[in-house]
Amino acid sequence: MRLSNFAIKHAARWLVLAGAMLLGLAQATEIPVAHAAKGLLWEIKSATNTVYLFGSIHLAKADFYPLPKVVEAAYRQAKVLAVEADVTDAVASKNALPLMSYVAPDSLQQHLSPATWKSLQSVAGPATGQFQHFKPAAVAIGLTVGAFAQQGYDPAYGIDLHFIERAKTDQKKLFELESLAFQAGVLGGLSDAEGDALLKQTLDAFTQGEALRETGAMIAAWKSGDAAALAKIFQESANKDAGSQKLMKLLLDDRNVGMTQKISQLLADGSKAFVVVGAGHLVGANSIIDVLQKQGVPVRRIK
Repeated sequence: MRLSNFAIKHAARWLVLAGAMLLGLAQATEIPVAHAAKGLLWEIKSATNTVYLFGSIHLAKADFYPLPKVVEAAYRQAKVLAVEADVTDAVASKNALPLMSYVAPDSLQQHLSPATWKSLQSVAGPATGQFQHFKPAAVAIGLTVGAFAQQGYDPAYGIDLHFIERAKTDQKKLFELESLAFQAGVLGGLSDAEGDALLKQTLDAFTQGEALRETGAMIAAWKSGDAAALAKIFQESANKDAGSQKLMKLLLDDRNVGMTQKISQLLADGSKAFVVVGAGHLVGANSIIDVLQKQGVPVRRIK
């Protein structure tokens, strides 16, 4: 499968947002959307405070909205919106970009195996040269975003961006659980072997058609609010091989620990918060929900 010029163009356009993307979301397929999304919402409580956690997908369509009334109510009562990173911060995006890039004369090809480089050329065609300055994780997610855009999915309709823009209009406090620089540092800090494995997995998903099935199931699970199905998809992705397990731990499990600490801080401080993080961070073993439950924090799924 070779990406169209449209997909390549959008991959470059949204590359800076790569740090905020779920890497488990691979390439998109056309998925009929007949109704607004249900999504995934949890409530956590202390003796004096309640915080809501909502699972996000970072690219969506206009007809995913309006969101359910219970989600809207949880947002409205909050004084603080907490997100992984403020993807609307142009200065932060600009500062994060070098962490995902190579400085000439260094280039992507020098850090990839010949087989992965050849596969990238097969998928991206003449546009391969546009990716020479970017690290493997950035290329993997840039291609992913481009493929989503080709099927009508757009970061402009992403759940986190939707709430960030609303929070600024509503003058709610915006709290970052991480930052674009932190995420870019994680993604850009992969070793050559890890970066090659990540890009190879992404390219294989393009060429083998596996991603079409996986992504369709992932979006359907999120829309219907099926946390168990979503967790199963991520678990199966992690269990493909030892490299996949290591990457999943680095990109999800390890980050969940830090984000859980920040969420617990909001709960303890009495902040009326509405927390929006990638849905992959809220489902399955070692998720934020799992960590909170192991810590004895009362957690309730809101239907």
